[in-house]
Amino acid sequence: MAEDKIDQEHLGAEEPTATPIPVKVKIKQSEEPLRVTDKRFWVQPEGGRTAEETRFSLKPTYVEELEKKLSDSQKKMEEVIASYREFKAEAGLETRKASERIQSEYDKRLTQAKGDVTKRFIEVSENLDRAIAASDEGQNLQSLLEGVKLIRNQFSSALSALGLEEITMTGEPFNPEVAEAIQTVEVEDEAEDGTVLEVVRKGYRLNNVLVRPAQVIVGKSKASPPEAEPSLKSSQAE
Repeated sequence: MAEDKIDQEHLGAEEPTATPIPVKVKIKQSEEPLRVTDKRFWVQPEGGRTAEETRFSLKPTYVEELEKKLSDSQKKMEEVIASYREFKAEAGLETRKASERIQSEYDKRLTQAKGDVTKRFIEVSENLDRAIAASDEGQNLQSLLEGVKLIRNQFSSALSALGLEEITMTGEPFNPEVAEAIQTVEVEDEAEDGTVLEVVRKGYRLNNVLVRPAQVIVGKSKASPPEAEPSLKSSQAE
């Protein structure tokens, strides 16, 4: 027993009791708030939104869906407006170009029409020059008169070719649509009442369109009632 006690004391001297070494564990406390993610399949994020953004949203799901639809609608509307403005600018440019082309073509055709009309009277003008030259050379008056008449007929033919026609009124009933009564003359014959007695200035139509009304003298029967006078005066005033 004594030996056992000695051995225990010896052992205790050789193997002293170990002192525990403290270990410092640094616990990092999160500064972020507690987050709860709703992982139900019908509230999963869609489109360009991330799950991180969904975690911070405090709005109801239907509100977020409405906001997204509104945002998409606004983007589409902006695209439509931009497309409309671009189309409007292009349409305006095309309209101006078309207007310029039409105006250019119109001016070209008008100039050509003027040239065609002018050519019809060049020969008439040259014949007048020849008549004047002949009168300077001392040719007889009768020959000169015949030449002027030929030129007059040539001039009338050129006007007729352009569609111009003279309005014949003498002996016909007065028509205020194509003539102006500048004077009335009392007549004995009642058949001449309201009839054109004389054309003071000729009237003309161009392709059945009135160019210039004729100025005429109209007969008025002595037996005509006074109320017939105003209609004639009104046409005369016109």
